[in-house]
Amino acid sequence: MMKHKKYLNHKRLTKKQVQDLIESEGKLHEEFTKIFEETYSTEYQDRPLVYELPKDRFLFVFDPKGYSIPGKGDIYAKEYFLKLIQSVERTREDIANNRANSVSHWEYYSKHKIELVKKIEELINELAKQLHITRQQLDLSYISLNFVSQKAEAYGIDRIKTYFYDNLVAYVGEVMRHKKNGQWTINSYSEGEKYPYISAGINGVLMPINVVWQELSGLKSMDLRKETANEVRRFSLEQR
Repeated sequence: MMKHKKYLNHKRLTKKQVQDLIESEGKLHEEFTKIFEETYSTEYQDRPLVYELPKDRFLFVFDPKGYSIPGKGDIYAKEYFLKLIQSVERTREDIANNRANSVSHWEYYSKHKIELVKKIEELINELAKQLHITRQQLDLSYISLNFVSQKAEAYGIDRIKTYFYDNLVAYVGEVMRHKKNGQWTINSYSEGEKYPYISAGINGVLMPINVVWQELSGLKSMDLRKETANEVRRFSLEQR
C-alpha cells in the first residue's frame, strides 16, 4: 500500500520554480499532455502540461492560461503518475459509457445482476479458489478483507473488475451482514435500477457495491477492510 504523499515536492511549485525546472531538465511529454486535456460543457478548455524529468519523475503543470493556479505545478514519481493516468482514462471511459456511479458501474460488469443474492456461497467459494485463499481464511472478519485485498491487487484490478466483481460484492456484503445481523435485499424502488444491498436496523442500508466500486476505481492499493469498516460505521451512526 502506498503510504507516501502523492507528490514529491513539499509544497506546490511556483511559476518560476516550474519554469526553472522545465528549462534545466524538463522534456514535454506530448502523449501524456494530450490525455489531461479536457473541454467542459461550458466550452472552457483546460490544457495542463506534462513534462518528463530525470530519475523517473513527472512534472504536472496546471494550465498556464487557466483561472485557478495557472503555471504552478507538482512533481510525481513515475509509478504513481502512471496510475493517475490510468485512473483518468478509466473515469472518462466510465462517463462515456454511462457507468459513472457505483450502481451503474457494478451493473455493467456484473454477471449475475440481482440474482447475485441467490449465489452468495457459490461466489465466495469461487473467489477463494481463484485468488488462492483458503475457505477458512474467509471467516467474515475485517481481517479476512486484508487477504482478499492483497490477493485481488496481485490478480490485477482490471481482471477482478471484469471477472469477479460480483464475487467481491458478495463477500463484502456478507461481512456487513454478519457485523450487523442484516439480510440481503433487492432495491426495487428506483425504476430501471435494481441492485442488492444489506438491510438491517430501522430502514438501515449498507452498500457493498459502493465499497467495491470505490476500491476498484481508486489510485491507492485496494483496502476493502478500511472502506467496509467505514460503511459499517456510517450505518451505525445513522441508527443512533
